[in-house]
Amino acid sequence: MHRLVPVLLCAAWLACWVPADAAGKPADPARTAASDTARVHLGPAGAGADAFVALPAGQGPAPGLIVIHEWWGLNAQIREVARRLALQGYVAIVPDLYHGKVAGDPEQAHVLARGLDQDEALGVLDGALGWLRTQPRTAKTRVGVVGFCMGGALAERWALHGRDLAAVVMFYGSPETDPSKLAGLKTPLQGHFATDDDGIPAKKVEDLRAGLAKAGKVCEIYSYPGAGHAFLHEGRDSYRPDQARQAWARMLAFLQKHLKG
Repeated sequence: MHRLVPVLLCAAWLACWVPADAAGKPADPARTAASDTARVHLGPAGAGADAFVALPAGQGPAPGLIVIHEWWGLNAQIREVARRLALQGYVAIVPDLYHGKVAGDPEQAHVLARGLDQDEALGVLDGALGWLRTQPRTAKTRVGVVGFCMGGALAERWALHGRDLAAVVMFYGSPETDPSKLAGLKTPLQGHFATDDDGIPAKKVEDLRAGLAKAGKVCEIYSYPGAGHAFLHEGRDSYRPDQARQAWARMLAFLQKHLKG
């Protein structure tokens, strides 16, 4: 079992950004207040990992969301995802699993992903959960996790370890399908996959549905026709706006139900 690492809060700064609305379109800056952002450190000085945090407006309690980045690392795109979630009323924290390294091309991303120690990564996620539990705004609220690609697979694996989570959402991460392992899932799960994803074929998604059913788990698993891997990633050729809007809306409804309901 992983131990919760101690948490050290570092300096924060404000960031200006024109966010996107719930449908994935650029929002009107006159109608939307940008979220505050901060850098924090998870763990003791000289160890642990940094993380990016996006905070919703207001000072009242807000549910916590741990966002797990793709194989690219903690780049601008995943920071914008966190800001969008903060605008929906969540304290969103993105742990830096690559410790400052960000990939600029698929070859480098592949190298960084292969070099990731998954047990260490799960420990960093424990640290992010611990950080949320120490913050006045999130200490007594529900916490969920959202992961993309590599992060989607980690989100499911982390939830299978029985963490204190109220919701897990995975986007096109290679799923665990073994019913004997899925039997340990105690967290509501929502999964988003693409029918044209060469890395996660339709058979794999069907195996996930079958494994969950055999394990007695009622979960939401969606497949999106006409989309491939990373269809929610704006700025890449894989981006599919219609499918992205539908998936984003489904995710928000799922989080609303399990984190705010």
